[in-house]
Amino acid sequence: MKFKFSLLPTLAILVTLTLTSCGASKNSSIIATSVALTVQAQNTQSTPATDTPEPLSTETPIPGTPAVTTPTIAVPTLVPTSSAGPLNCRNVANFVSETIPDGTIESPGAVFIKTWNVQNNGTCTWDTSWKIAYDSGDLLGAGYVYNFPQTVAPGQTVPISLQLTAPLALGIYTGFWLLEPPSGPPFGVGQYSEPLSVKINVNSGTPGKGTPTVYGITSVTYNVTYTGTCNSANLFFTIAATVSASGPLTITYYWHHSDGYNSGKKTLTFSDAGSQVVIDTWSQKVGSSATSFWDQLIEYSPVHQTFDEAKFQMPCY
Repeated sequence: MKFKFSLLPTLAILVTLTLTSCGASKNSSIIATSVALTVQAQNTQSTPATDTPEPLSTETPIPGTPAVTTPTIAVPTLVPTSSAGPLNCRNVANFVSETIPDGTIESPGAVFIKTWNVQNNGTCTWDTSWKIAYDSGDLLGAGYVYNFPQTVAPGQTVPISLQLTAPLALGIYTGFWLLEPPSGPPFGVGQYSEPLSVKINVNSGTPGKGTPTVYGITSVTYNVTYTGTCNSANLFFTIAATVSASGPLTITYYWHHSDGYNSGKKTLTFSDAGSQVVIDTWSQKVGSSATSFWDQLIEYSPVHQTFDEAKFQMPCY
């Protein structure tokens, strides 16, 4: 261990003792005081000085110069990309009905409105951010995408209408459209997600104007229901046929059953292109040997033609 030795304190003590022993004059007190002050100054200098940091200089801003501020970084908030329903909802649509059925005859350049009635059978709510979007085929003068006309809750049906224009050239034209959510892939209707379609026959529709085409029945589709139970004597089947025509006409038709029965002739009149539903009823005895059946609508005039059969079975076997 090292010791520091200072001569000044020792000198002060010796001077004081000398003055006291020699009976120094009154000036001796002045000298002692001076020595004491010298010692005090020395002690003060021997204490290490502590550096006090100077404050950072601040510059006076020049008038008119914008103040410099530290930018704030915003933290993004994740939100769902669609307001059309809860997350992970399911998109399902079913076709209900339409105007301008496939095969409708339109004059060259005619402007017409095609409407599909589509039911929301999923769990998502469709709002006006949803769209009906062109998929393929003939555009027929339409735009490529349109917003939905209204909000459609699950279970509700919405009419989707497009204003279309028939081409000037004669021929068959077909276009396809899909439903498009705000996020996710477009989809169609029914079990196989088929696109909505428009199919027109651009022609005059009457003989003698450069074409033999006349208005006629373009399609017949069926829906079969029944009433009664397996404990009843009979079951009563209702066969509903949706008949579509390409333009104004009157037809004569009848029903033909699989057991050989033919109904009487009936008439059906269309004032314009469109679809109508006609009904046939048929009772079957419970416990009969026959288990499967079919019913068929046959057009008698102005053109004799047959259509697909409505096939069904007894539910009690």
